[in-house]
Amino acid sequence: MSHTFPIFLFCFIICVFCSCHCMCLKELKLKDEECERLSKVRDQLGQELEELTASLFEEAHKMVHEANLKQATAEKQLKEALGKIDVLQAEVAALKTLVLSTSPTSPCKEMPPGPKAPFKKGHARNKSTSSAMLGSHQEVAVTQPIVRECKEVDSLLFTEFKVWKEEPTLERSCSFLERIYREDIYPCLTFSKSELGSAILEAVEQNTLSVEPVGFQPLPVVKASAVECGGPKKCALCGQTKTCKHRIKFGDSSNYYYVSPFCRYRITSVCNFFTYIRYILQGLVKQQDAEQMFWEVMQLRKEMSNTKLGYYKDEL
Repeated sequence: MSHTFPIFLFCFIICVFCSCHCMCLKELKLKDEECERLSKVRDQLGQELEELTASLFEEAHKMVHEANLKQATAEKQLKEALGKIDVLQAEVAALKTLVLSTSPTSPCKEMPPGPKAPFKKGHARNKSTSSAMLGSHQEVAVTQPIVRECKEVDSLLFTEFKVWKEEPTLERSCSFLERIYREDIYPCLTFSKSELGSAILEAVEQNTLSVEPVGFQPLPVVKASAVECGGPKKCALCGQTKTCKHRIKFGDSSNYYYVSPFCRYRITSVCNFFTYIRYILQGLVKQQDAEQMFWEVMQLRKEMSNTKLGYYKDEL
């Protein structure tokens, strides 16, 4: 009996220990499961945070891209609007020229001056006596013809223009431009300073030539290397002593060349021609048909022809 109690006590202790151990294992298992669940929650939250950050960056990038597109569209619309304004201004100028050229001439300018017999009621003077008194003045007034300005489309020039208009280009080799270069542009831009004239033509073709009024600003100190640029009293193109109201420069260059009114008008007449054909090339001239465009080109050629013959308009 005495040996049985210690054994029972020992077994009881072992059972209690095993029970405690099992409870500890269960608690550890629960804690491991809780840790694992929390780790999964943490990983899920981290993944959601990354996705949210990526989504925000993507949305911000999208908004910036849309803003850039809107800005580019607005700039394009502004550029087109400015181009349309230039075209409309050119068309208004052309219409003014057309109206002035087709308006009836004033009778006071066509009829030569001469004595006019006043109209009187009652007895009229003898016809033979009146004829004898008026003499040759009346004969001149009767035979003086009335002259009006007419125009007719040249079939060859119009055909060359229509061929060019189908595939417009600024290449000199096409028959339409080759003729205008030979007959109008080269004579207009032929100056005593031939190298400067060639540079001007190239700048006009590339649309990099600037023409601006001289104004009354104080003159800078002229360096020795800038003598060839002329001055307010000497034209850089013809080399003659002339009052130069304008000066030109090429692109972003800081060198200015003073030009006389005559040389400046020759340059601007060529610039006006290239401006108009560029409008046609860019598809901006939409309100005119082929014949109207042709006559506008002929008017610009007429201006170049007048300038190469010595006629020009001086701005007072």
